[in-house]
Amino acid sequence: MAGLELEASLARKPNVYLKLDLGERLLQIKARGVVLDQVVVKAVEAATRQPFYQPPEPLALEVPVILEVLQGPGDTDREVIAPPSLRPARSAEEEEEEGAAKPTPSLQGPTPNPTPRPETPSRYRVELTKNGSKGGEASPLVLWVANDLPARSLWERFRQAVKEGWAFLAHHEEVPQEPPGIVLVVDPEDARRLHHLFRQGMALLVTANTP
Repeated sequence: MAGLELEASLARKPNVYLKLDLGERLLQIKARGVVLDQVVVKAVEAATRQPFYQPPEPLALEVPVILEVLQGPGDTDREVIAPPSLRPARSAEEEEEEGAAKPTPSLQGPTPNPTPRPETPSRYRVELTKNGSKGGEASPLVLWVANDLPARSLWERFRQAVKEGWAFLAHHEEVPQEPPGIVLVVDPEDARRLHHLFRQGMALLVTANTP
């Protein structure tokens, strides 16, 4: 019942929101309670940064819960350009003066090539927050959208520790202190489709309905 009440609070607003069902393994894009699109989740796993000799600790996340995006890749990958119909109308005299002032382009020399737009990544990091139970304080959480689960063997964790240790000794690169988080495994194409949705303020409802 709690999950229905939480979703009802989101559905009352006109904003688009995301719903991650851990039981059904689905990530839905919804508005007003209507499913606009959905992505199949291949796997989901808690992830915390620990020393290589310690097993990962379980993530204490009570569901259902509404998370909110603090910062995501969707905050920087969009450029909004106003269409001509929204720009101030210009008089014929202004257009004539501008046309006369523009020099005739030279036909000599190489034609400049536009800078290609970088491909949307299929792996990225999303900073989330949830309301804490004590005093309403926000608890940080990270969502990693990936195409496969991170290595879990002792050998792979040891290799990662050696790599991070060498980076610190050689380049003084400190290992980032990440808060606990969730790894969400989806197809690369689905990850690119979701990329622009993870922007500041986007709500993510997490439930655990059994199939």
